Amino acid sequence: MRLTNARSLTFVAGAGGAKIVQPKDSNTFDIFLSHDIHLQGLEIVGVPGSMPSSGGAGVFFTQASDVHINGCDIHQNEGGGVTATNGSLLFLNNTKIHNDTPFGDGLDVINNSTAVVIGSTIQDNGSACSALLNCQANGGGVFINDSVVRFDQNDVIQNNADQGIGAVNGSLVSLGSTTIQGHNWNGISLKSGSHLQIRGPAHIRENGILCPHDTALLVSLSQACGGISAADNSTLDLRGGTVSDNQGAGISVRQATTVGLIGATVSNNSGDGVHIQWISIGNFGPDNTITGNGGASVSCDERSLAIGNLKGFSNVKCGENQQ
Repeated sequence: MRLTNARSLTFVAGAGGAKIVQPKDSNTFDIFLSHDIHLQGLEIVGVPGSMPSSGGAGVFFTQASDVHINGCDIHQNEGGGVTATNGSLLFLNNTKIHNDTPFGDGLDVINNSTAVVIGSTIQDNGSACSALLNCQANGGGVFINDSVVRFDQNDVIQNNADQGIGAVNGSLVSLGSTTIQGHNWNGISLKSGSHLQIRGPAHIRENGILCPHDTALLVSLSQACGGISAADNSTLDLRGGTVSDNQGAGISVRQATTVGLIGATVSNNSGDGVHIQWISIGNFGPDNTITGNGGASVSCDERSLAIGNLKGFSNVKCGENQQ
């Protein structure tokens, strides 16, 4: 279905529900230059494309459109579940986006767009890749490029192929009560000046399933694998939240990246709790708990810096030459 310059339209399921099956090789909903569009209670189902991975997206909207998706079930779309692009605005409420494979993301928010996510689940999207540094093409949970996404309350991002959330090019990710778990490489990956802020009981746990188990690699790029990884002038501001039980580092920052922690818990990760590398800074405020990690509580190489309240951390290793 294609909408252009539409205003104040609602597509709502009746008492028996509504299953909308995607046209072959097309997006189910194509929305352009449209405002106040509501999709409510719909099941939006993709179909295999005529060529491998040529199937469309569930909901695609662009050119400053605003779309409200409430109580929908969006699945099996080869082109991804939902895409908001080119200055668009998404409100995603109580919706499940799942099984968009083999290369689709559950949610894409790109090119100066904004999404607010409440009470939604994004799971089992994308397909596994074999290398940590080249995974985005295989899809994942959420991909954000030059945009803003707020996960406000009771959101779950789980068991997507390689990463739960990937943010690049100055994007902002904000987490409230959000659970991110069960991804092959990273729960959250930030690059190119992106920013993560946690303002609530977020849980980033049990990620890094394919991360190396060899402890001899704990000072190498294997530490970029695990709970939260940030690079290339990105910033992290954790005021609360728990990063635990990840294979690899709990939090890894590198390449002129800064992480600040107040009241955060980083525990029981197989690598370092907080790994600071390559001209990066860790700023530790009060009330943090960093314990039970397989490597150091806090580790920083000779070109990086850990400042603030480090008292009570049993294993701090800074000023070392790490590759």
